[in-house]
Amino acid sequence: MKAHSTGTRKRQEAGVALLIAILILLLISVVAISLVVASRTESALTGNYRSSTTVYYAGMAGLEEARGRMLAKNPNYFDITVPAFMPAVGAQLALGQVRYIVNPVPGEVVAPTNLASATTYPDTEYLAEFAVNVPVATTLTIPSVSTVAGIQGPLYKWVRITPATERSLNVDVNNDGALDAAIPLYYDSAHVNGAGTLQPSLIVNLVPPSTAMQVLEITSLAVLPNGSKKLLQYVVTPVTFGLNFPSALTLAGSSTNFNGASSNQYFMNGTDGSGNPPAVPGCVPNAPSVPSVGVTSAADVNSIINGSGGVYTGIPANRTSHYTGGTPLIPSPSVSNVSGSITPALQTPSSLNTMVQTITANADLVISGNATQANMPAGMSQANPMTIVVDGDFSMTGNFTGYGLLIVTGNFAYSGTTGWKGIVMVVGDGTTTFLGNGGGNNEFDGAIYAATIKDAAGNLLPSLGVVNFDINGGGGNGVYYNSCWIRNAQQPPTYKVLSFREIAY
Repeated sequence: MKAHSTGTRKRQEAGVALLIAILILLLISVVAISLVVASRTESALTGNYRSSTTVYYAGMAGLEEARGRMLAKNPNYFDITVPAFMPAVGAQLALGQVRYIVNPVPGEVVAPTNLASATTYPDTEYLAEFAVNVPVATTLTIPSVSTVAGIQGPLYKWVRITPATERSLNVDVNNDGALDAAIPLYYDSAHVNGAGTLQPSLIVNLVPPSTAMQVLEITSLAVLPNGSKKLLQYVVTPVTFGLNFPSALTLAGSSTNFNGASSNQYFMNGTDGSGNPPAVPGCVPNAPSVPSVGVTSAADVNSIINGSGGVYTGIPANRTSHYTGGTPLIPSPSVSNVSGSITPALQTPSSLNTMVQTITANADLVISGNATQANMPAGMSQANPMTIVVDGDFSMTGNFTGYGLLIVTGNFAYSGTTGWKGIVMVVGDGTTTFLGNGGGNNEFDGAIYAATIKDAAGNLLPSLGVVNFDINGGGGNGVYYNSCWIRNAQQPPTYKVLSFREIAY
């Protein structure tokens, strides 16, 4: 009996051990399966994240390609390939005008305007924003840089550029309770709110102020081979220096010394477009007339008309009728105190110095030291105005015409056979002198602004210093206010992103 009892106990213990072993194996199996499932889930999450990130950056690449190619200085500027793809600086992209960049992979067709085909990546978002289908008749298309180069670039399919409206952005900018679809939006960097405070803002205006620039939408669709999609959108506006001038020639300073030209062909005119400059495509001069000469005190008005003593005799008595302009028309000579009309950026040595630094940081060419027309870039032309900063004195001689925005931090001298189309700002050290020499028939079209902001040692002055304007001889045909060339001279260094969003597609 005892032996039988011992055998039974051993068989029972063996059964319990087997059961425990089976349970342990089951537990290990469950853990292993859990690890496999977790690994697969993690891989799936990683893959989804990778796809989401890749398609996001592909869409961003499309937005940035468009934003970069909108600049005339970009070697891949749209208009180089397709003339009039983008309007000239100062002109507007009209409502209903649509611009696409397409970026197909080899063997693929990308046709965003073909709404009947689901395989060519139709732009259904346009209908959602503008309440109409894409107007094919006013649409232009251009290939991506990578497509032209024959290399595989980011996997976006198309980028669209359009004017923005309240309706397209779904934003009631002027708080009138309606989303306007017929007036393009503008961004005014000099907008003043109802409280009289400077507040850069979007505006809705059929006739926007000269400080306002059009707002554009850039929309990018990216699609990966695995089907991942992203539709992204920038709202942008061109960055400008916001330079506006209250007169054809503005002499801002503590005192002004003036010698007018004795030549019968020399004029100063504040009537917009009154000279003989080449036209700016897409721009018609229609700004209100300004004084021919603007100064910052009543005493300077008198010194220009009657002379300030010594060698500065003012406007010659027989040439007073050559200085015209002003709204309402100022009796000749048109010389006025414009201190209340000068924009804040041009009023003080400090603000002018900040403006010069900003322009210098975005200039096409910065010359350290004195310079002549020989130092000007060969690529500067009527069709390609540039921003040039001369950190020193500058003189022009020979038969030379410059185009764009010129900053001179010393003194300026020119001959009558030279001229400039755009903006000339002489913001010098010590005493600023704008000196014209000799005869000729060239002219300045746009605006000239002269002020002294530093002493001879280069220290910033507490207030504007002395300015001299001296035409020693014929001096060419004169100075003519031109709003188109003022605007054209301020080629945007970039397009500022006002907002960014991801759109369901």
